[in-house]
Parts: sequence; structure tokens; C-alpha cells
Amino acid sequence: MNWLDFTGASLSLLSTYYFTQARRLAWLVGIFAITLNVTLYWQKGIYGHLILEGIYFISMLYGWFQWSAKATSKPSRAIRYLSWKEISYYALLAASGIILMAQTLSAHTDSTIPYWDASTTILSLIAQWLLCIKIIHCWILWFIVDVLVALLQLYKGLPFHSAVHWLYLIMAVVGYYRWRKLFHQQTTVLEVHAEHASPY
Repeated sequence: MNWLDFTGASLSLLSTYYFTQARRLAWLVGIFAITLNVTLYWQKGIYGHLILEGIYFISMLYGWFQWSAKATSKPSRAIRYLSWKEISYYALLAASGIILMAQTLSAHTDSTIPYWDASTTILSLIAQWLLCIKIIHCWILWFIVDVLVALLQLYKGLPFHSAVHWLYLIMAVVGYYRWRKLFHQQTTVLEVHAEHASPY
């Protein structure tokens, strides 16, 4: 048993649980998980995910800041949905990114799964960005990513990480419904405040 596989997967799972609850502690736990995962992916030659973990590290710091009161002058950044225009933009970005990264992996590494690796990497980056800015659609992307990554890691001989990603899929569903509930709660609060602030 690879202890990096087990420990990194466990910390990643804990971090994801905190994300489903919209708790800022998720970012700190995630930083520790990334430190272990970088070493693991290097050993296994999963280069796209190695790059991804490095970007995740930066996003953890950014997300920690964005979810803080200092970033918004509010208790926390508000949860929101994407517009159709934004969804179209992100879909185009994803398709372009996957093709470009797959071609790069094919040309410059010994990757045997360039499109699979590229798809999970690019979609994960977009989902992570949406998570940082509290867009509820991030959980829908995580549904897709979790299935693809679980299969990839099983194929690459990482059973603990694969098992955790099946749990991530369940947690993504929980996260979606939890965030939707929080969205409706915050909308109700804003409506009440607006009514009280109105001079009429």
C-alpha cells in the first residue's frame, strides 16, 4: 500500500466535505492534501494531474482569500449561478483547453492517455475556479470529473484515490443540494434587507 495514496486521498476527502458545507477550513486542509498528491503523481507519471495539483495550490490560497470577509467586505462571498452566456464561454474554453493540452502531452511527454488526462485536468481547473468564486455549477462539473478521474486512477493503479473519487461523486451531489439550499437562504435574506432598506 502506498501511504501517499492513502493519506493524500483521505485529506482530499476531508477537504471536499468542508467544501460541500461551504466552510473556509476546506482550503487549509486542501493545501496539505496537495503537498502529498504532487509527490504521488510525479511517481506515477500522471503529468496532467501533477500540473493540476500545482495550480490547485495557488487556487487554495486564492479561494481562502475570496471566501474571507476581507475579500468582499461581507461575511462571505455569495453563492450564485452562471448565466447562459457564461456557460457557453466556459464550454468553449473547456473544449479548446482539452485539445491544446492533449496535443501538448502527446508531443512532449510519454503519456499513454493524453486526451483522458487532458479532459480531467482542464475540467478540474474550470470546476476549481468556479468553486473559488462560489458558482453552484462547479458541482455539476465535479460530477463529470469525479467519474473520469476515478476510472483514470484505477487504470493507473491508485485504488485509494479511485475509491475516494467515487465518494467525491456522492459528495458533489450533496454539495450541489447544500449550496442550492444556501443560495435560497441568502436570496431570502437579501430580499428581506432590500425591503427594509426601501423608503416605500
